Amino acid sequence: MYINKGMSTIKIADELNRREIEPPAIYLKIPTYMKKQSTNPNGKYVWLRAQIGKILRNEVYLGSVVGRKFQKVSHKIAKVRCTKKEEHIVLENMHESIIDIETWNKAQEKLNGYTKSRNRKYDHELKGLVYCGECGNKATLRCREEKRKNGNFWRATYFICSKRNNYSGLCDCKQISANLMEEAVQQTIKTEMEKISLSEKEIKQIYQEAEVQAQTKSNLLNTKLQELKNTFQNIENTIEEIYQDKINKVIQVEDFKTIYEKKQNERNKILKEMKKLEKELEESEQKSPKIDFKEIKQIANEFLKMEKPNKMILEKLIERIEFDKEKNIKIKLNFQNYTNSSM
Repeated sequence: MYINKGMSTIKIADELNRREIEPPAIYLKIPTYMKKQSTNPNGKYVWLRAQIGKILRNEVYLGSVVGRKFQKVSHKIAKVRCTKKEEHIVLENMHESIIDIETWNKAQEKLNGYTKSRNRKYDHELKGLVYCGECGNKATLRCREEKRKNGNFWRATYFICSKRNNYSGLCDCKQISANLMEEAVQQTIKTEMEKISLSEKEIKQIYQEAEVQAQTKSNLLNTKLQELKNTFQNIENTIEEIYQDKINKVIQVEDFKTIYEKKQNERNKILKEMKKLEKELEESEQKSPKIDFKEIKQIANEFLKMEKPNKMILEKLIERIEFDKEKNIKIKLNFQNYTNSSM
C-alpha cells in the first residue's frame, strides 16, 4: 500500500480500520495501549498513523533481530531510556523475512524523504487561529514539497484537523488549502470593513453599551456566586453542629450518618455550581469589550493594503477560523459582533 499504491500512513490506517483488522496492541495485549480507549463510536481500538510508521521502519520484517533498543538509566532504579538507532545491535538473517530488500529500501527512501521535509520549520500567518468545524480541535499546519522532473520544487501548504492528522480519534474533516483560507479571510475583513461607516460618537456609544452589557452580566454572576458561598457556609456550619451533637450524644449515630450524607451531597452540589460560576465569570471578564474601533479600522485598512498579511495584525482582527468537511469556511472576527449589532 505504501510503495505500490502510494498511500499515506493515514490512508493505510483508514483502510485497516475499515477492514476491522486488529492493531498490534489488541492481539499482543499490551497494557500501556489497552488503557487508552479509542474514541471510535463502535468502541473498538483503532490503528494510528504512528503505528504504520513504526512498522514500515521495523527491521524484524527483513529477518533481522534488533537488540539494545532500551537501556537502564541506572542500576539503582528501574527507569529505562530509548537508545539511538546507531546504538542498536542488529543481527541479520536470524529468521525468514517477509519483506524483500528492494521493497524495504524503497520504503526507507520514501520515509526519509518525508522526514527531511517535516524537519523544515514551516509557519503561516493563520497558524493557531484555524479550527476543525466538525470536532472543534485546533487545525495543524502541514506542508508538502516535491521535486518535479524539470528540477523545480512544488509546494503546497494546508491545514488539517489535528485529530485527523494524529489519528487520535475519528474525524471526517479533511485538509484544506491555506490559499483558500487566505482568500476567505481577505474577503471577510473587506466585507466587514465596508459596514463600518460610523462616526466617532456612534462608535463610542456602541462601545459603552457593550461595556455596560458585559458589566451587568458580571454583576449578576458575582451576586449569584456570593449567594452560593453563603449557602455553602451554612451547610458547613450545619455539618459541624451535627458532628458536635453526635459527640455529645444528642443524636444517635445512625441519625448522624443520614443527616451527614444528605448535607455532604448538598455541599458537593453547591461546590460544583460555584466552580461553574467562577469559570463563567472568568470567561465573561476575559471577553469584556476592550475594543478601540478607530484602532480596529486602522489595523483592518492596513491589512487590506498589504500584499502579505502580518501575523500580529491577523491575531488582533481574527478570533477564530473554522472549516468543515465540505471545505466551508467560517470566520469569527474580534469586532464582528459589535459591528453587526449596529446595523
